[in-house]
Amino acid sequence: MSDNSKNKIYKGIGLIAGIIIIICCITLNIFTKNSLYNGKIANNIFIQGIDVSNMTKSEAIEVVNKKYTPQNLNLVYQDNSYEIDYKDIDLKYDTKNIVNKAYNSTRTGSYFNDITSYMNIKSSGKKYSIKVTYDENKLDKQIYKIANKINKKSKSATLNVGSTISYTQSITGLKFETEENKNLIVKALENKNYANIDLKVTVTNPKVSTEDVAAIDTMLASFSTTFNAALKPRSFNIGLAAQRCNNVILLPGETFSYNEHTGMRVLSNGFLNASVIVGGSYSDAPGGGVCQTSTTLFNAALLSGLQIDQVRNHSKTSHYVPRGRDAMVNDSGSDLKFTNNFDHAVYVQCYRSGSSVSATIYGSSKDKVGVSIKVDNFTYNGLPGAKTYRTITKNGKSKTSQIYTSVYQQ
Repeated sequence: MSDNSKNKIYKGIGLIAGIIIIICCITLNIFTKNSLYNGKIANNIFIQGIDVSNMTKSEAIEVVNKKYTPQNLNLVYQDNSYEIDYKDIDLKYDTKNIVNKAYNSTRTGSYFNDITSYMNIKSSGKKYSIKVTYDENKLDKQIYKIANKINKKSKSATLNVGSTISYTQSITGLKFETEENKNLIVKALENKNYANIDLKVTVTNPKVSTEDVAAIDTMLASFSTTFNAALKPRSFNIGLAAQRCNNVILLPGETFSYNEHTGMRVLSNGFLNASVIVGGSYSDAPGGGVCQTSTTLFNAALLSGLQIDQVRNHSKTSHYVPRGRDAMVNDSGSDLKFTNNFDHAVYVQCYRSGSSVSATIYGSSKDKVGVSIKVDNFTYNGLPGAKTYRTITKNGKSKTSQIYTSVYQQ
């Protein structure tokens, strides 16, 4: 091949190469102008699930804000709703910042890096999430306000006994579950979900309901004893013990403890020094006289048909009740205990009036039973004793049981 022919071939190849380079440059220029640096977000980019491809920044902000913009929170409990204004917690979305990030994802400052980013995004896509910001302290204050509107302390029903028996209504309590509800609110904020939020509220039932006291409609039994009111400290102790055992409602299955209600018989608990039996002899000690109140209450419980769980006699015969009918208590473990074995609540009333102390048990007429007490006296090693029996009659059927055995030094 001649040199002239070769030159022609080289020229042709060069021409073709030049044309190809020119075409590539033109194509690349068109791509750069129309796709890469066209003032719009690249293809296949999503913000919070919204396709913002080929949008300007202002267009993307408008589209995203149309679907995602801070709103007030609506909290619901039963038929009540409570609103938290988004402005009050400084709730904001970083929409503008995210749109800028999406826009600049193919504008890093390096042309070849930008091309690479563009091609990768076009192939695999890129997703952005809107970041939520709010003032947590302000949110806590708003939650606290709502909690205060919902929270309600439970309150037991009470009984009033006078010429008639009346009662006050119980109140069901409500407890706003602060931590759980805050988690629900934060989750809604983070998810940009403004559907109603059902608040978590715990219902707290009162210990004694209206139904419990409404069933108490009659006196089951009553018992009184007398004392010498001139013995001031002893009279005071009798009255104080009665006061602390007064207005007690026992639900079915609950046990009454005399010692728990009166507390320790010590000066710091309000009791005075008065005559008391210690080791078979009389001496002054704090709380002297409280056994007369426990004895009076024991007999009322005995006559009402309540279950007697614990009772103990004195070492000496009491002057205010027969043998086998007394109930000695002390701080060393001797207690008077009885349980409400009925189907309905009972009410214990105990009070001092002048030179007498009385105890009355009120309950449901459906629980009322016939009661008779029998005491058999006997002698044990030369000491007087008594066996106390109770017969309960209900629906024509009678059952006798021994309550306790007493032995006295004299």
